[in-house]
This record gives sequence, C-alpha cells and structure tokens, in this order.
Amino acid sequence: MPSWYEQFFGGLYSRVLAHQFDDATSLKQARLVKRLLKVRQGARVLDIPCGQGRLTLPLARMGLEMTGVDLTPSYVRKARRLARREGLAARFLCRDMRRIDFDGEFDAAFNWFSSFGYFSDADDLAFLKRVLAALRPGGRFAIEMINKSFVVAHLRRTHRHVFGGVDVCVRNRWDAHTSRMVSLWTFRRGKAAERHRTCNRLYNGHDMRGVLRQAGFRDVALVGWPPVGRLTRHSRRLIAVARRPAG
Repeated sequence: MPSWYEQFFGGLYSRVLAHQFDDATSLKQARLVKRLLKVRQGARVLDIPCGQGRLTLPLARMGLEMTGVDLTPSYVRKARRLARREGLAARFLCRDMRRIDFDGEFDAAFNWFSSFGYFSDADDLAFLKRVLAALRPGGRFAIEMINKSFVVAHLRRTHRHVFGGVDVCVRNRWDAHTSRMVSLWTFRRGKAAERHRTCNRLYNGHDMRGVLRQAGFRDVALVGWPPVGRLTRHSRRLIAVARRPAG
C-alpha cells in the first residue's frame, strides 16, 4: 500500500498548495531563505522538496542556480514549465528525497514549510545525511517547520480553510508518545471530495539540533518566526540553520 505522502499531494491538495501563498509572501520567504543561507548570485542551491517551485523560481530570479527535487510528478512538470517560460537557471528532478545521490554539488540547501518528519525517525535521519553529502564543505542548510512546543500548547483539534475554491477540513490528534500529529483531511471542490490521513513527526528546537548534529551538521542556529527572532516555546514556527563541516 502506498504511503500517505505518495497519495496526498497529487490530488486536490495540489490546488490548495498553489493558492496558499500569494506572490508577495513567497518572494518575502525566498528573500529570507537567501539571507539565512548567506548565498550570493551564482551560488548553486538545492530546494528539497520543492513542491511546484514556489520558492525555487523566485530564488532563480535572484540569480541563484537552483535545483528543485520533489516526489510528485505533476509538481515537477509545472515547475519545469514555469522555469522554461522565463528562461530561468533552474532544473527540477522527480525523486524521493531520501534517495538523492548528489556529492558535494551545492553551496547551500533548504527544506521549507514543514516538509520534514514524513518518514520514520531512521529515514528522517537518512535524509539529513543525504543533504549533508550534497553540500560542499562549509555549505549551509536551512530547515523550516511548525514548532512542536507551540503545537503542544495550542493544539487546534479541528480547523477549516478555503484555498483556490477547495474547502479544507482538518481534524488533528496529537500522539505524545511518538511526537506525531495524526491528521484526517477532507477536501471538497464542487462534486469532488477526497479524504486523506497524514502522520507527521514534529520537532522542537532541542529535537532539531540533536538530529542535525547526529547527521553530521555543525554550528546549528535556531530561529523562531513569524516574526523572525529568538526561538521560544511560543514561536509558531522554527527554522534551524546548520553547516557541513569544512574539514
């Protein structure tokens, strides 16, 4: 049976994702990524997973040489089409992010919008080790996600949204023993309806620093946001920035 992340992203959620952030918000986040990674024009940067290229494309417009990797074929096709239309220096690959085999190819990499914790703890660690290997010595990696400490204190068991004409209902259950959020999603658009179950491992700053160090990263810095500032248990989201050792 396919895992949840092999089915969830290809259906109505693809429309939700395309309308969740406006262009101004995506540009603001792309600028934040560039600043955190401390990269200059011409740097080679890996966006993994890249989705539909929401951040990959504006970063390419800033003069970075971008590579995006995602498991969902329709996302990769859309991102390629948009990049070709603008003549951007961006390539997009359809791969499982646990199976990448880059070797010191990138100056920096990032994983954004809670795109971590999909797998077992062992596979999460294996992914981070793959990213480490993909970076040149001294290269930086930024990873952004919802803050587990905030979720535990402010758990919303049910929430509803409308994005791109899709009605979204999410019912959440927190499993404190495994640090996983189990969510039942219902999407409706006209007569179309989908139901999915997701299971995400959540991390706080302490957890994230530990797993990054276990993977081989060093100089782990933690940031809370929005707004960007010191990470606390009241920060809705967290960003960790780490570095592959130079030697």
